[in-house]
Amino acid sequence: MKIDILFLNDEMNGHDEYFDNDLFQEYCETHSFEGKKNQILSVPPSYSKSENLTLIVGLGENKDDINFYDLGTLIGSKISSDAEIKFLNVVEDTNLIIDGILYVQYKFNNYKSDDDSSVNNITFQDLDSSENEIKKNSVFWVRDLINTPALDKSPEQFINKVKELVDSSRIEVEVYDQKWLEENDFGGVLGVGKGSDRPPYFLVGKYNSKAKYQVSLIGKGVLFDTGGYSLKSPTGMETMKTDMSGAASAWGVINIIARTNQDIGLTVYTPIVENMVSGSAIRPGDVLKTRNGKTIEVMNTDAEGRLIMSDALAFAAETDPDLICDIATLTGASYVALGLDIGAIFSNNSDLEKKFIESAKNTNENFHPLPLFDGYRNLIDSDLADMKNTGGRFGGAITAALLLKEFIGENDWIHLDIAGPARSDNRKGATGFGVLSLYEFFKNLD
Repeated sequence: MKIDILFLNDEMNGHDEYFDNDLFQEYCETHSFEGKKNQILSVPPSYSKSENLTLIVGLGENKDDINFYDLGTLIGSKISSDAEIKFLNVVEDTNLIIDGILYVQYKFNNYKSDDDSSVNNITFQDLDSSENEIKKNSVFWVRDLINTPALDKSPEQFINKVKELVDSSRIEVEVYDQKWLEENDFGGVLGVGKGSDRPPYFLVGKYNSKAKYQVSLIGKGVLFDTGGYSLKSPTGMETMKTDMSGAASAWGVINIIARTNQDIGLTVYTPIVENMVSGSAIRPGDVLKTRNGKTIEVMNTDAEGRLIMSDALAFAAETDPDLICDIATLTGASYVALGLDIGAIFSNNSDLEKKFIESAKNTNENFHPLPLFDGYRNLIDSDLADMKNTGGRFGGAITAALLLKEFIGENDWIHLDIAGPARSDNRKGATGFGVLSLYEFFKNLD
């Protein structure tokens, strides 16, 4: 199906190249279309000189008031089949409109008896859609994997899904099992994974390892989080199949980077575990020795993400990359501070932090900086070990970031805490938040 899109404010005249103006104005008046913000009217093919269905889209009087991504989702929600879209005129943020049109098509009905999971295939006439298609496929893969119930998301199943994603790309995948983790002193990963019958793994993906600029990206991969002996409430556990959003997102990013042939090197590190309760699970008060030799007293077994991330960060730091990034659903404190729609960013390099936030503006993802306030470092001091894994109730996102900072060496570093926006408004569905911002950021690094 071919669909034309025309953006209008309150001016209904001057479109005679597309319509008979008198008939067009009469049709708009009949359907009370006045060009107001977010008004959308479907004009039948019989009214169009191209004989295509036309969606006329209202912009209102002030374009500065428009969220162009949300406008795209409104347009996309009007499309119920495969379509080739042509923009009859251009607005400033066409790319955000395209993203909205594409990503609103997402469905996850895999577990419904009447399965309708097919996604409308949408292309854009006169525009190169290849990058958009790669981004969409990666984001949808991330969402699918996050939305998959934990019963069907064992570490081995996660690994198989990753291999399917990157098949035929230039990404090399390395899989390390529990024996390797033991031999290489990954005490944080091993400690968190001790309570599960499903053993932990460590998954590494490498792209363009000879590039001049090298980035390491760590993603938190807790496939299900009960909280361990510091048990979550039943309600708090409902969304914990999504606690591997960081790991899924990291693989989504490297897939886009590789398939768009970006001229940077990117290595992904994802520790894959379940945080479960059993006779072998770690207890509050236990001490874990991490990859770089530092020890952590476990005060709260529900602060497990920073334990597995510590090993991965230390391992990545050993290669001395130009930049280390990590992405994780790490702390409830981050969305207490910023709400459910904004991701937290911490960095030891203010220029890179600003560059990341600026890159994110090319997406519908919002990030806001929180401080790496060294004055709070004493809050994670331990009498028994080098540090403890919680710093108390207040400033929890900051003290978690300060713990991670202990494992990055002297490298430039960006930490993304996406605990709020990784899940959609109903708190259950996956968003794929962070994938597009990291891609926009990485592709402009040198």
